[in-house]
Amino acid sequence: MKKVVLSAVALMCGAIMVAQSNTSDVDQNGNSNRSTVNQIGELNRSKVDTDGDRNRANVDQGSLDNRSWVKQVGDDNTARIGQNDDYASSVGDNLAKQLQVGNKNRATIDQDSQWADGTVNAKAFQEQRGNSNVASIQQLNSGHYSSQKQVGNNNRATDYQDGGGQRSLVLQRGDRNRSNVTQRAGWGSFSDVFQKGNDNISGVNQNGAQHISRVTSIGNKNRSTVLQNGNLQKSTVNQIGNSNVSNVAQSNSPAPMPN
Repeated sequence: MKKVVLSAVALMCGAIMVAQSNTSDVDQNGNSNRSTVNQIGELNRSKVDTDGDRNRANVDQGSLDNRSWVKQVGDDNTARIGQNDDYASSVGDNLAKQLQVGNKNRATIDQDSQWADGTVNAKAFQEQRGNSNVASIQQLNSGHYSSQKQVGNNNRATDYQDGGGQRSLVLQRGDRNRSNVTQRAGWGSFSDVFQKGNDNISGVNQNGAQHISRVTSIGNKNRSTVLQNGNLQKSTVNQIGNSNVSNVAQSNSPAPMPN
């Protein structure tokens, strides 16, 4: 079954919305699937493709030239994308993509902020292959890039970015891995987290400008914490084996080690 859905405003306003040209395409194959698309603004585009049963997809797009793509294969998956969805901003140019293959996965992308222009020129990508994985990306302000890939079961990944031009990459292969990345109060920082195995935990917190953090955990039950304050800090953590613990704290002024 295929549905081509125009935004709610287009349905109400008819010819007035022709100039705004928002586009939504929803394809559903299976039973008891639900998709909701709201678009207010101009040149917003959305594609939702669902194959399975009891999946949920929700897309809210405001402002100008936002693009979203959702693909769900399996049962009981939930996907949500919000791009300047408070409808108060006048620009956009954001991109969000979500792929879920499996059952009971949850993915959320939120690209919006309290500033007049909202979130601008941000890109977010989520891929989940397995069951019961949870992924969340929140991007405020402009120029961010975040990618999360989960292959396995019961993994958790959370990314938060404000400021400008932050980049975060997370790859989880295995079961019950945890990753939390926070990039705030600055610009141009980079974080790369790779977890292969089970029950690994990584936390990266970057405050300031142009930090670099790379964390690799291969094995089981490894723990890593990275705290970077100030500017231009660089950290590399490599853990191969089981039950290793690493704490890194870097600052242009003295800072306590994390517990």
